[in-house]
Amino acid sequence: MVVLLIGNAVNWSLIIFGLVKQPKDFASFLLAIFIVNLLLYLMFYIIMKIRCKERIIPVAIIFLVCTGIIWIFALYFFSLGLTQWQKTPAQSREGNEECILMGFYDGHDIWHFLSAAAMFFSFMLVLVLDDDLDNKPRTEIQVF
Repeated sequence: MVVLLIGNAVNWSLIIFGLVKQPKDFASFLLAIFIVNLLLYLMFYIIMKIRCKERIIPVAIIFLVCTGIIWIFALYFFSLGLTQWQKTPAQSREGNEECILMGFYDGHDIWHFLSAAAMFFSFMLVLVLDDDLDNKPRTEIQVF
């Protein structure tokens, strides 16, 4: 119940922030809401598994660690706000930063690479999180 209250508080905070501040870059604001909700869902599901005394297999722990680390770096590059989709491509190009990866990719490109990897590991985590229940009869699996 506490986790659901925290999730609701976070979502209501995002709604109030959006109404008060009215961010000009609505697409990025909406993307931030989706990312926060993905992370909240993962947190809720893992807490409920632990609370119901279900086992978390080692490969899920590896995916969880990879997910957390990569999301931290991805969100750092996301927060830099290097692009402005409201402008024309030529105007947006003027705001480009120096290339920092292999002399070709800037921070926005790195955001795309890292967020793709983070989403991959997030979905792999969801995929393997219930592998400990493979041999358990359905009637014995708790639903939450």
